[in-house]
Amino acid sequence: MTSGRRGRHLARAEAARLGGSPEAGVADRAAAAMPSSPLRVAVVCSSNQNRSMEAHNILSKRGFSVRSFGTGTHVKLPGPAPDKPNVYDFKTTYDQMYNDLLRKDKELYTQNGILHMLDRNKRIKPRPERFQNCKDLFDLILTCEERVYDQVVEDLNSREQETCQPVHVINVDIQDNHEEATLGAFLICELCQCVFCRWTDGSSAQIINCTYEMRRYT
Repeated sequence: MTSGRRGRHLARAEAARLGGSPEAGVADRAAAAMPSSPLRVAVVCSSNQNRSMEAHNILSKRGFSVRSFGTGTHVKLPGPAPDKPNVYDFKTTYDQMYNDLLRKDKELYTQNGILHMLDRNKRIKPRPERFQNCKDLFDLILTCEERVYDQVVEDLNSREQETCQPVHVINVDIQDNHEEATLGAFLICELCQCVFCRWTDGSSAQIINCTYEMRRYT
């Protein structure tokens, strides 16, 4: 995660074959409950900690079938200095990370929101997951930055084609801080609702058109 001023959320989409507003307006529209969605959704960031987990949390509450992932080789969390991050293996549970940081510096990691974030994460699932290690099929994959988008598409293209089922991969650029993660999660939720409304058409063009509609609010 990094700190920074609020950035724009930009959407980019690609249909790949594989074997397998204003801020208040975005929040208000995404807050509406909807019926359970048949869409299989994945949200992916680098470490499966902040951006993807915030979206995972909101989408699951809106009735979506959602999983979240990271694409990095390790999980990285901010440390006492920019050049001293806390680095963990993807097998490390959120609870273990929480207790480790609590022991290292409770005041620092409470103040910067990391302990709060990890507490939320462990209520959703036990540990971070790496996208490259998951072979489940998804209808819609949402990434949180361009580099992660490229890694996801590269991995999908490297897989053996078994079902030739299409998947839509959409990037929504979200800065890696708590405020942007929340705003980006609401935007992702609204995008998923837009896709869901067009899903019965079975039209790739209709689904990709959602990304252009969403640009009005970026």
